[in-house]
Amino acid sequence: MVVISDDTVRLRRLLFFDAVCREKGISHAADAIGMTQPAVSLAIKKLEESFGATLFERGYGGSELTLEGTLLQRRVRRMFDQMEAAVVELLAGSKSRSVDVGIVCRHLTDAQIRCHIAIVQLGSASAAARKLGISQPAVHRAARALEDTVGVALYRRRVHSVSANAAGIGFARRLSLALHEIDQAANDLSSARGLASGQVSVGMLPLLPQRLLARVIRRLREDYPEVAVTIHEGSHTRLMNDLQFGAIDVIVGALREPRLQGDVVESALFTDPYVVVVRKGHELATRESVSRKDLAAYGWVVPQKDMPRRTVVETMLATLPHRPRVVVETSSLAMMMAMLEENDCISLLSRSHILYGNYRNDVVALDMETPEAERTVGYTTRLDWLATPMQHAFIEYLREQCRIDH
Repeated sequence: MVVISDDTVRLRRLLFFDAVCREKGISHAADAIGMTQPAVSLAIKKLEESFGATLFERGYGGSELTLEGTLLQRRVRRMFDQMEAAVVELLAGSKSRSVDVGIVCRHLTDAQIRCHIAIVQLGSASAAARKLGISQPAVHRAARALEDTVGVALYRRRVHSVSANAAGIGFARRLSLALHEIDQAANDLSSARGLASGQVSVGMLPLLPQRLLARVIRRLREDYPEVAVTIHEGSHTRLMNDLQFGAIDVIVGALREPRLQGDVVESALFTDPYVVVVRKGHELATRESVSRKDLAAYGWVVPQKDMPRRTVVETMLATLPHRPRVVVETSSLAMMMAMLEENDCISLLSRSHILYGNYRNDVVALDMETPEAERTVGYTTRLDWLATPMQHAFIEYLREQCRIDH
């Protein structure tokens, strides 16, 4: 979830900052946006205090961006690009009259955006009010004001509840990505000052070998001791939603088949063969040859239906003399291994689960071919993602660790 800071995410201050960058000076910026020079100067001062940075070198010729100012400008420009794209996308799906997108963006307020994102993420205005620590009427006022500003209905209103409609959800996604750019700016500035602090938020798909990420994080912390890494484990659908809202930076795990397109990019890391496994001590573990009839004689522990590996399992089961019993469906690797250890069940894992896991002494891979004999493990990012130096380092260490292990 995007963390909105009242100190740094002030649209008005960032708008003034963008104007000073464009006009090369405070006085010209004040004229361009119809504000007084003292008001613009105060906004820039507050912004510098918020980021703990000197953003401009002021001289007789105007205001020149410092290195820190240049880094912030890049993120602010990306923020406003996302906001403009959000408005364009919203209006394209409506019958609203033609409007000036720039003017609409300049009229959006912190309160409107903060409340709208909270309504979408939490599912209702009442939950948004509790999360933001404000009254429910205040949330309703902000929601109505936002609809008036954009000229498009964003909510489904019932007698006792307000929730976002499809247009509102898409609009919130873009706005979340816009605000996320300012969070990224803070990390950029820390790196520019030589500080080994910052954030990396990783989505981990079910059945991804956890030791792989542990090794990558260990290497990252050697270069960035103060890095804060957050791991979110969940289904592909949930993590994709988090990625598209800017709540996570990258998803690591089995790539989709066929590959995803559109607003995300999938990058392959290694291929991972599937193997049929049983516990050590299982009757089939010591056999030199295992038949299809043997596989049908035992219960199976299988992944849930929304997982790519389930398709491979179903293909294999369809080739057996009769369909065996499915004992348990689970996306939990720990639960799957517990079932294998305590029962004479069979399952399908990838070789990396045995390579990286603590299970090499517990399970045996049967010597037999499997259909669609491998999966591709990789990572998924947003198409327009601009990684911070620390996030870029995480990706490079991830790729390097996979080359070492595979």
